[in-house]
Amino acid sequence: MKSPRFYRTALTIGLGTCLLVMSSAASAVPLDIYGGPIITDALKADVRACLNVGDAVSCSAGMLNVLTNRSATAKTSDSGGGYVLPSPQGDLKNRIVLGTGGNASTGNGDIDPAPYRVEDGFKTNSGGDNFAATGKTGQTAGNLGNPDNNSLPSDYDQLGTWDVGLGWLINALTVNGIRREMMIGFDYNQAQNSNGSVDYWALISVLDYDANGAIQNQKTFEIKNDFIGYGLFNSSKTFNSQPSAAEFSTVNTKTCYQITGGVVTNVLPITGGQCPAGFDNVNNASGDSTTEILAFLPELNTGLKGYLFQGYDAISVRMLFGCFGGTDKQSGRGYLSAGQTTNCDGGGNVDAYLLAGQPMPDNPVPEPGTLALFGLALGGLAWSTRRKVRH
Repeated sequence: MKSPRFYRTALTIGLGTCLLVMSSAASAVPLDIYGGPIITDALKADVRACLNVGDAVSCSAGMLNVLTNRSATAKTSDSGGGYVLPSPQGDLKNRIVLGTGGNASTGNGDIDPAPYRVEDGFKTNSGGDNFAATGKTGQTAGNLGNPDNNSLPSDYDQLGTWDVGLGWLINALTVNGIRREMMIGFDYNQAQNSNGSVDYWALISVLDYDANGAIQNQKTFEIKNDFIGYGLFNSSKTFNSQPSAAEFSTVNTKTCYQITGGVVTNVLPITGGQCPAGFDNVNNASGDSTTEILAFLPELNTGLKGYLFQGYDAISVRMLFGCFGGTDKQSGRGYLSAGQTTNCDGGGNVDAYLLAGQPMPDNPVPEPGTLALFGLALGGLAWSTRRKVRH
């Protein structure tokens, strides 16, 4: 006798036909493609510009410019190109928004494929609290309102996370038939406090739901204060785990550097104030509608397609920025397993979003018949025929 998952998968693949027809007729636009120079594996491994933060690689776009003999502020739109990505709020509509501040739209309904199996972004706090958090756990809300889910299956729509159907995400990253790398942009629109820095932590969960809407399998990737190099699933966290203060990383406003004989010889991150004499600096929170931090999850990105065919359904993201713990009523109490963070989120204007990066290295152009079948699988598995479960 076939399992419930077999019948559900067969039905959803059939429904994928309708999905593709609707997608072609929709007015949605493809996901934005990063237009800057290639961020090679060698650049990602250069600790002068990029750091391993748990399972992620986080790069300063300004330092990437400096290391490649460009002006620190060179933009992707400039003549000759640069790594700094313009991100005025109007541009976010063509990117997958996880969270944003100011008056930027949080809607993700403009992005192909349609119908929309992705949650709108969170709206970050505009002042008052010293922190911004999607949730205390994966199923407990934070101080940000839970956004609209754009017809995301109700099983996937968790209260304390930003959520997306796995098939939908892979399809969105496949632009003009080419599967591209998932890139994460962080635009710190203003210095977050007197030190110009902010503490942050995030957990990305790949989830497999059973027929009743309960999580039966999960893989987790953590963005945290761990610079020794990412490894296969080195996070021991689960969907509802809480971090300790010691696991938070810090975005520093300024990165100070020296150039001797045309070569970057010394790099010194500082949390505020002035660089030492003889140092220039990169501003990682410039406040000028540009994205200063570009991040990558190499193992997750490589494994996305495999997870889909293993039966995983969705990805959920929990993000914490700022001061947590302690006795200050404006800080986030009850969010941590231990300790207290100190670099607060005073501005509340952090834009976090996804866009399409470089083509995947193992992305040969498929034959038309194969492409059509794969499109059906992606579209179909993004649907859910489970009964609705309230969380």
